[in-house]
Amino acid sequence: MYVLILVDISVGRGKSMDIEMVDLLRKMVDEAPFGMYVLDGERKIIFWSQGAEHITGYSREEMVGKHCFNGGLDHIDSTGLHLCHDFCPMMATIFDGQSREQPVFLKNKAGKRVPVLVHTEPLFSGDKALGAIEYFRVLPESEYPIPKER
Repeated sequence: MYVLILVDISVGRGKSMDIEMVDLLRKMVDEAPFGMYVLDGERKIIFWSQGAEHITGYSREEMVGKHCFNGGLDHIDSTGLHLCHDFCPMMATIFDGQSREQPVFLKNKAGKRVPVLVHTEPLFSGDKALGAIEYFRVLPESEYPIPKER
């Protein structure tokens, strides 16, 4: 189950409450048992969670500000097809506003493929697409063997 919490912290609260709410939301995301990152409409990483750091080995400092297709994750699907430029679930979600979920294989900082289930959600402000969120969790390699890259 995935939960997206959007809170307007700008209305009717003092600055200290805003900071407390932001800190609480960051702590909730960082302590979640999955990775999460957020892309803007140009596919630039604007948020990278501690769970994402743990799963991939890439720090927040290494990833924020990079385009997802230049960040080293180099996702492939179960047939070994590279997804990052032509078949990217996040790019498709940004384009059409549809959620997606599929098993993929990311490359961690050590160069090892890791099977993960990715779930993407669009981010909107009214009718305008702002970007997308990806949640991902590690899958058992015994059930999701690493494919040969094509």
